[in-house]
Amino acid sequence: MSIDRWAIWGAICCLPVLVSCGPRATVLNGTYEGTYLPQFDQDIFLGIPYAQDTGALNRFRPPQALTETWNGTRLATKYGDACPDDTPDVDAKYGMSEDCLSINIVKPAGLKPGQKVPVVTWVNSILTFQPIHGGSYQVGTSGLPDYNLTYLVQRSVEIGNPIIGTSINYRKGGWGMLYSIEIQGSGNTNNALRDMRQGLAWISENIEAFGGDSDQVTIWGESAGSFAVGQLLLSYGGRTDGLFHRSIQESGSAATAWYNGSDWYQPIYNKIVEQTNCTNWPDTLECLRTIPYEVIYPFLDSSKVDGPGFYPTVDGDIMPNYPTELLHSGRFAHVPHLYGTNSDEGTDNAPPGIINTNQDIYDYLYGSTGYDFPASVVDEILRLYPDDPAQGIPLNTGSERFAELGYQYKRIAAIVGDVFYHATRLDDARYYSKYSSTYIYRFNTRPFQNNTNATYTDLTGSLAPAYKGVKHFSEVAFVFGNPQYVGPWPEYRALSEQMSAQWINFITGGDPNGEAAPNWPKYSDGERGLNLVLQADGRGQNGSYVEEDTYRLAGREFLINWARKRHV
Repeated sequence: MSIDRWAIWGAICCLPVLVSCGPRATVLNGTYEGTYLPQFDQDIFLGIPYAQDTGALNRFRPPQALTETWNGTRLATKYGDACPDDTPDVDAKYGMSEDCLSINIVKPAGLKPGQKVPVVTWVNSILTFQPIHGGSYQVGTSGLPDYNLTYLVQRSVEIGNPIIGTSINYRKGGWGMLYSIEIQGSGNTNNALRDMRQGLAWISENIEAFGGDSDQVTIWGESAGSFAVGQLLLSYGGRTDGLFHRSIQESGSAATAWYNGSDWYQPIYNKIVEQTNCTNWPDTLECLRTIPYEVIYPFLDSSKVDGPGFYPTVDGDIMPNYPTELLHSGRFAHVPHLYGTNSDEGTDNAPPGIINTNQDIYDYLYGSTGYDFPASVVDEILRLYPDDPAQGIPLNTGSERFAELGYQYKRIAAIVGDVFYHATRLDDARYYSKYSSTYIYRFNTRPFQNNTNATYTDLTGSLAPAYKGVKHFSEVAFVFGNPQYVGPWPEYRALSEQMSAQWINFITGGDPNGEAAPNWPKYSDGERGLNLVLQADGRGQNGSYVEEDTYRLAGREFLINWARKRHV
């Protein structure tokens, strides 16, 4: 019997604890007891370690496989510690420490003995579906309410395509991506990506104990999680090792991220060594492993590092070359892809209040970290993106300039959104679709903004600010289907039901199409590429439709040609 997930939200949102009836699963290391969630008829297992503690001698090393076994049963009823970052007020609700490599599993309770269903992994968040969380690689944790997988798993049961949802924590910032000549070539690079692969290896070895199919695993991420999915597709030049079989990317490419080298990171590393009194050690990296967590923690604060912070590097190993080079040579995982961006991605990256003139834009693009465009290239960008608010971002806001954010705010929002999201997505889609079924979307519905902390039955709110438009992260609520974040309007609920079903269809079969959903063509079905525009049927919109992938095409083409200049 299906459950009305919209109706039950008001009844369950204030429950202080989950009611445990003790579902159990025996993995290679031992047996875990989880929690039965009667409101959703689901078994959930939270905070299961997938690798050893990353502190002390394991600090700044690749994740170490679990070797401990036990008799009896261990509880898996609360989220594990978040990996360290500089926002403990947000991310440390369930604790924060170096013992943080854990996985959460949400499964339908009614799976039959021997039944195996697909998994999705959220990076933060596998048929098994595995999501990968965002947070610019500096912050975030799988325990955030935005990433609650229960509604999506429930929806999968409703439409007859049950899945298991998993989410993982991975090391962020300097904890997971420290780099220097001391680390270069040592095998200790890009530990954030190595953590993700280790989490996927745990799933491959253990997910059948929960009813999951280890041969149907989808990796899924948004923002930095989407960067990570793109990087996992490229890792070892496209080697999957059978760890995943489909990919979902929301708002982010491997080429969105930065790939600075030792010339960038060496001064940062040297400062950490100096602050921890490790300068006189013959092996400074070894010294850093001896420093107590409480002492080293403030010196790895990403907010105190100039520029973008810590990101993966081209190490010649797990990242053998720059993403654009790997992409263009076909050295990536040839698996089915579902991938898209939001119409107004650039509003979250546009610098507020400082872009008023052509010179302001020129100075910003010429002098800011992450662009490295020659002067002539900046001039051409200014030509391709004229000072016409009707062509700016947010879309469909006409002559409105939102001048309090800068007289040319909409112009710079269009440029940076294309640099980091729309141009890189265009490039990825063209190459992905040469080898595998690829489904591309453009999300175009301005999201709901909850103005209160009230329960769903008392929910009041409005659309997100007009100057943000269909901003970065707008689509996440619609896919996850949590009524608290979707909004109270019937047309928004309908779009959420549609999108969650499309994502589930893809996770279970590699194709988002299904009953009562608009036709979603493959990207390669059109000579110029085809996107499905995802939008509500109401509030001034007429539902989803198919478009050619030609918006701002001249600008995006030009930025693709110059992407390598950004060292991506």
